[in-house]
Amino acid sequence: MERYRLKNIIILILVLVNAFLLVSLSIRKSAEQDTFRRTAEQLVALFEADGMDLDIYAISRDTPPDTLTLSRDIALEEKAVKYLLGDSAVGVDQGGGIYEYRSAAGTAVFRSGGSFEASGILGESAEDLAEFCRKFCHTFSYTEPVFQLEDGDGTAAAFCLYNRLSVFNCTITFTFEDGMLTAARGTLLPSNGTLTTNVQPPLRAAGALTAFQRMRQETVAVVSAVLEMDLCYELQTSSASMLLVPAWRVATDTADYYVNCQTGGVTAGSTS
Repeated sequence: MERYRLKNIIILILVLVNAFLLVSLSIRKSAEQDTFRRTAEQLVALFEADGMDLDIYAISRDTPPDTLTLSRDIALEEKAVKYLLGDSAVGVDQGGGIYEYRSAAGTAVFRSGGSFEASGILGESAEDLAEFCRKFCHTFSYTEPVFQLEDGDGTAAAFCLYNRLSVFNCTITFTFEDGMLTAARGTLLPSNGTLTTNVQPPLRAAGALTAFQRMRQETVAVVSAVLEMDLCYELQTSSASMLLVPAWRVATDTADYYVNCQTGGVTAGSTS
């Protein structure tokens, strides 16, 4: 009988502890929401005083991802080369982190920082070159390409993707001439990223908007409204490494701006 009562007491204590934890978590979450709402309202007021509209619902609650270190992937480069130049392509190490590939279809050069260019008659056996470009982008992790073609001439461009986030300073551009695909130039990102310890906590949305507002005041950039913001990456390269640093895309009525989550630096992107 005593053992039965002791068991009930233990169960009651566990129920009370769980209830306490749930209440504490609820109070904490409510406090975080109140803090976010107050911060968002202050930002809206500050932007309005500076002559800009900021929709409070455009202020993101997302948490920036970790910085990633990427290592070169020769096997991935060779796969891309065979897609562009055919299975007969042969590579030669030129030194200095440069690999050159050749086939009857053309040539391609890949560098240790991820950049590459290929030229010749690419995708020669493809029946639909636009679909050929789309499949390349899907296979090697790019966004859907945007085509600008007229009478068989023009380009198609796409952004790199990593973990479903765009890398704003990494693109690929396909060039068409007389209905043929004659060149591809851009950045090929390896998929083998490893986490890098951040020196300091990355900027959240409020910090990124503050950095953006400061930049606008300093440069007198023509912006009257912030339309939306979302997370992306910025690629930083050196002779020895590739880093993907989290960033915020701040979309305005005139252009996109990118705020580095580590440094707070702002880069102007494409115009709207």
